[in-house]
Amino acid sequence: LWAIGAVLILANWPFTLLAIMPVNRQLEQTPASEANAETMALLVRWGELHAGRSALSGIASLAFLGASLVAQM
Repeated sequence: LWAIGAVLILANWPFTLLAIMPVNRQLEQTPASEANAETMALLVRWGELHAGRSALSGIASLAFLGASLVAQM
């Protein structure tokens, strides 16, 4: 369980760099005055990706919690 938690928490780094950062860069390059439906789609995509990153962290936390409970037995 410790290893599973570690892999999941470390998976956040490449996920952020490879999946979320390109969307961030596109959003940052869009002036507010030029925001359109494509910009909204990018914001929705960013939210979905962020939810995935949060899920990785949450599952890692559960794995760490489980590992610590097993270690106390």
